Amino acid sequence: MRRFLTTLMIFLVVLVAGFSALVLLVNPNDFRAYMVQQVAARSEYQLQLVAARSEYQLLQLDGPLRWHVWPQLSILSGRMTLTARGASEPLVRADNMRLDVALWPLLSHQLHVKQVMLKGGVIQLTPQTEAVRSDDAPVAPKDNTLPDVAEDRGWSFDIRSLRVADSVLVFQHENDDQVTVRDIRLNMEQDAEHRGTFDFSGRVNRDQRDLALSFSGTVDASDYPHNLTAGIEQLRWQLQGADLPAQGIEGQGQLQAQWQEAQKRLSFNHLNLTANDSSLTGHVQVTLAEQPEWQIDLQSSKLNLDNLLPHHSTVAQTGGAVSQGQNTLPLTRPVIASRVGAPPYQGLQSFTAEIALQADSVRWRGMDFTQVSTKMSNQAGLLDITELQGKLADGEMSLPGTLDARTASPRIEFHPRLNHVEIGTILKAFNYPISLTGKMSLVGDFSGADIDAEAFRHSWKGKAHVDMSNTRLEGMNFQQLVQQAVERSGGDATVRHLASPPRRAAVAGKYGQRDPTGSLHDRSDAK
Repeated sequence: MRRFLTTLMIFLVVLVAGFSALVLLVNPNDFRAYMVQQVAARSEYQLQLVAARSEYQLLQLDGPLRWHVWPQLSILSGRMTLTARGASEPLVRADNMRLDVALWPLLSHQLHVKQVMLKGGVIQLTPQTEAVRSDDAPVAPKDNTLPDVAEDRGWSFDIRSLRVADSVLVFQHENDDQVTVRDIRLNMEQDAEHRGTFDFSGRVNRDQRDLALSFSGTVDASDYPHNLTAGIEQLRWQLQGADLPAQGIEGQGQLQAQWQEAQKRLSFNHLNLTANDSSLTGHVQVTLAEQPEWQIDLQSSKLNLDNLLPHHSTVAQTGGAVSQGQNTLPLTRPVIASRVGAPPYQGLQSFTAEIALQADSVRWRGMDFTQVSTKMSNQAGLLDITELQGKLADGEMSLPGTLDARTASPRIEFHPRLNHVEIGTILKAFNYPISLTGKMSLVGDFSGADIDAEAFRHSWKGKAHVDMSNTRLEGMNFQQLVQQAVERSGGDATVRHLASPPRRAAVAGKYGQRDPTGSLHDRSDAK
């Protein structure tokens, strides 16, 4: 036992002496020139000493480098910034940077970095942080098929392990609003062939909405920048705030992502996502041209829009009073000053899209639809809904139409087709105080400038042919009204004749929205 303790003490003394000698004899600042060469060889960025202060200074390290020997042999630095060539703002800023290095290569004055950790970092992906190519810089031909060398690859990630903690990511596309991702935690590891794993979590807060996002998976960057693929195996997210259901929206999922540089195409394959009690599967693809080109093909076994869209209180038509139980109004999003006065639906002008959706079950405003099918396309502001149909109980509905938002005054046209749909279900869904039941068939054409229930009541125009069968107006007894009228006139024989229960009626006619000449005709066979 004494021999073992003696051996252990000798080993500890040698270990402490070795680390002390390393710290005293090897100055980490001697590796600055080596890091300059490696960064210049592997990316478009150059590492320069703070003392240089040249026009090519792209990465700045404040303060001297120092050793940290426990629990991992590391080199610590103070604040650092990384700026792309010609950019006006730094791409990366961090309060601290730690380089975990291997011990044995240091004995021969070689630096082998096993892991890089940034803490308190700010990563900006904005137009101000992009590299600016000089006018006389050579441009490679587009049909070049030769393999890339190190200086052709641009930015590359050649570190085995990267950790980012308590950091912020800011990204912005051209003149769009900035999006800030806070509380970032990122762990990435890769092998010599640039295949690795990643684990990310962060939080986005914008317009009184809070999104918590986390995902993990694998990445293959062996053919980067030509091709980059990633498999997200575990995705979790939660969205809460304004214009959302009180319980918020949360879900999880898996997907495969791929970036193709030549086509500037980002694809999401094998989508399998959930949101509350809804689910989506399918494929999404976007080509980043001057106007992004979207292709969306989704399927759903259950899509509950009542748990995904906010429930706004509806004001009754009688006096504008709100029914009991609706004392609180939902939190609404703030009005952004830059969006005030913007033409409605102007967002449709910025992209093109082909969208297809198949759903076995859809719930909206308390109505349960089945076999829902949607096909639509957008051509820079011209939205063409070629197919929007489904079944509601024993009835069928179809609502094709167009939305033209290419001008400052949008024009919307819909051509509804209803076949034996229960009218009471629709009236209840839109909070109409009329207790009318019966089957309705409708063929119509309507147009307006806004897709809104209030706008449809007051400003939409059109006409429709309506057939209603087995109609009954609950709460209004026509027989009793007739009896009271007869009694006031002094008769009673007719009252006894009308003592039988009322019968349901069939009604057919034409209806014109905003047209006082519309009429309804009773086809009842009741006597």
